[in-house]
Amino acid sequence: MRQDVLVRGLMMAGLLAAQVVSAQIVKSAPQLDPAAYIAQVQQDLAALRGLDFKHAVPVARQTPEDLGRYMDREMARDMPEALSANFGKLVKRLGLYRGPELGNLRDTMRMVMTSQVAAYYDPDTERIWVLVDAGSDEAEGLVYAHELYHAMQDQYFDLQAYLPEHNKLDADHILARTAVVEGEATYIHTMWVLRNALKSTPPRLLVAPVIQMQANLSIEQMREMAGGEGGAAADMDQVPPFILETLMGNYMKGAAFVFAIQEKGWPEVEKLYREYPPQSTEQILHPEKWFAREGVSTISWPDLGKQRALGDWELIDDDVMGEIQWRIVFKAQGQADGDAAAAGWDGDRYAVFKRKGSDETLMLLRTAWDSEAEATQFVDAYRRALAVKYEGASEPVSIEQQGSDVFIVEGGRQADLEAMMKVVKQSKKQRG
Repeated sequence: MRQDVLVRGLMMAGLLAAQVVSAQIVKSAPQLDPAAYIAQVQQDLAALRGLDFKHAVPVARQTPEDLGRYMDREMARDMPEALSANFGKLVKRLGLYRGPELGNLRDTMRMVMTSQVAAYYDPDTERIWVLVDAGSDEAEGLVYAHELYHAMQDQYFDLQAYLPEHNKLDADHILARTAVVEGEATYIHTMWVLRNALKSTPPRLLVAPVIQMQANLSIEQMREMAGGEGGAAADMDQVPPFILETLMGNYMKGAAFVFAIQEKGWPEVEKLYREYPPQSTEQILHPEKWFAREGVSTISWPDLGKQRALGDWELIDDDVMGEIQWRIVFKAQGQADGDAAAAGWDGDRYAVFKRKGSDETLMLLRTAWDSEAEATQFVDAYRRALAVKYEGASEPVSIEQQGSDVFIVEGGRQADLEAMMKVVKQSKKQRG
């Protein structure tokens, strides 16, 4: 799904996921005035990272209403109307979501952010905004540690350049870079929490099980741990599961990835920004593939606007799913082996359309896999998922496998499947 606005919104969710674990062991903030406490946290972070802040970071309060107005401005500027209006249909056709149809993307993201956000760092103003209802002193200390670290990242690595707007990178690539930014901040704030508890910098052997526990948290465990908490955690049930899963990928899986890279030292972590950013969420989930510089296959469509078969269809979204999103799809469709089925991912491209003057939708999809056997494993899991996704309805579907490539058409009309499959097969694959 196009992540330019969605991922940036998720980044603003501050500590929605990470706070659930780490806040359990945060000690109360010292009885200092806020400015002195923030200065102390900055000093702590500089010591943990071995980098000094280039300048102080302003911190200001913001109300949920002000945040909502900010989100409205950003989404009105950057979000295509066709994507926003048909968001509910899109995520159901992709298989990310099975519940009652969601409203438009703008309203959904506004609800998520204004109910869940604890704080966010705004690189435009180089300022941290903390919501008035950020929570207890303990949670607020965690907010400062996480968001101040984003400010440090921005001062050294320019977050706006690292996370470019205007569709310069595909959704999975943006999600992978976001996992670096959020994962590193989660790793550091976890270190900060443990350092405060132990009164010394924790060794990797102590940090490792905490990072691993966070990476393995399920949504159900997060919701249970958040029960009874104030602020953002209290409204976690409002967030659609696939959005929470994406958050967890950013924070928790990202922290585990950065932790693995950092074993070779902070200069290696800096390569994630300056030399070789992760190319996909596959590398986030499998750090050894980042070390090996294993690229992905890039799939491109023919000119969709010139395809006669698509004359009656309006494009809603055209993007890349990636391994993390395929895991979410399989989980949403009740496939216990979904992680394994997604593990051989090597690339994909989808295009979702809406028939003009109708609510009908259509998906064209091509996926690439590391081997023919892994493509077959995906097809087997996907066929099982379809039975759940469409609940036995006679939805037009065509799936063809050619070696390590899989071509799929879903939706539209049965009589048009052959013509639509020809469009999918005109796509080109280039090995990265």
